[in-house]
Amino acid sequence: MTTSALDIPSFTLPRPKSRITRTKAQWKSLVEEFHVSGLTRTAFCKRHGIATSCLYRWQKLVAEESVPTDFVDITEPVTRATDTRSFADTSSDWQVELELGAGVILRVRTR
Repeated sequence: MTTSALDIPSFTLPRPKSRITRTKAQWKSLVEEFHVSGLTRTAFCKRHGIATSCLYRWQKLVAEESVPTDFVDITEPVTRATDTRSFADTSSDWQVELELGAGVILRVRTR
């Protein structure tokens, strides 16, 4: 008995879901939705059709973005001195003195 290609049952593989491109704002919204959902990461990701690794990565990025920093930009020129002493005052050899807290003082002299 001979078989032809027409006699062999064929099947097609299911097409993979197309990749969805999300904006940063959309990911931020998904992360916030996950936090209030009460679902596990796996259950939430299944419901929304996203990889758990993607949700984890965006959780980390959103968390890093919202961390307040103690950075103070001092590139703007200072218009008013807070100390009454003048830099021309020769009684002190220090030109810059920074109190860093916890009793630590950084002093810089140029002479």
